[in-house]
Order: sequence, then C-alpha cells, then structure tokens
Amino acid sequence: MPTIGRIDVLQLRPRIYWRSMLNRRAFSLCITAVFLSGVTAVAHHGSNVSYQLDKTIALTGTVTEWEFVNPHPQIYFDVKNESGEVAHWAAELLPTPSMMKNMQVGWSRTTMKPGDQIQLVCNPSRVAGAKACLAKELQVNGKAWPLAGGPGGPKGKQ
Repeated sequence: MPTIGRIDVLQLRPRIYWRSMLNRRAFSLCITAVFLSGVTAVAHHGSNVSYQLDKTIALTGTVTEWEFVNPHPQIYFDVKNESGEVAHWAAELLPTPSMMKNMQVGWSRTTMKPGDQIQLVCNPSRVAGAKACLAKELQVNGKAWPLAGGPGGPKGKQ
C-alpha cells in the first residue's frame, strides 16, 4: 500500500510542478505587462505639465543648434534683448520626427542650420526664469514651417 500511495504522489508531482510553473509564467507576464504600460504612461509627459498653454510669446533669434531627434525635435537659439544682451533659448517641437516627415513638406535633419534666422510663437515654460518654450508657429529664414498636419510650408528635400 505505501508503495502505491508513493507512486501516485510521484505521478502527480510533475503535473503539479508544470501547473505551478505555467501559473508563475502567466503571473510574471502579467506583472511585466503592467509594469511596462506604467513606465510608458509615466515616460510620456503632458505638455500642460511643462508649459503654460494659456500664454504665448513671440521670439526672434539665431539658430545655434537643431536636433531632429526623438521624442521631440529641439531648436537651440540666441535671442538679443533691447540692451543687446544675448539669452540662450531652447524650443521643443511637439510632433515627433516621423510625424513631421509624414507632413511631406521637407522636415529633416538639415531643415535648419546654425546661423539661420527664426521667428517663433510658443508657450513659455512653467519654470520661472527658464528660457524654454513649446513651439506653436515657426518661420525659418522667412518661410513658415507647419508644426501640425495638413498642407502648407515650403517644399523641400526629405
């Protein structure tokens, strides 16, 4: 009798083992999925957290650097005030590079270069004294470039 009972237990042990392994894997996958979706939600910030969307400012300056990178392209530029002092500014563009290329108006890594003259209408940063903004309208060397979908903007190479 003990042998039969032992054989039955040994025969059940692999089934219990595999069942518990499948449960562990399923649980691990669920935890991983929840974690990754949470990281994505935290990583993607909202514009209203960083910028004052109810205010706009107009800036004119000279490009010092253009970064056509993910998640959002950046323009670094110098603005002279009335007394001739130079302030270093940064502007973030809301569309991603792939969205901008889909506009089919010529957005690329060479759209701007140091020395180009720009005019921006943008939302200022929420941080007091920060020289940063979210671009809403952009002109480069007198040509308007769209920052949202739809026709418009100069035709050029991609």
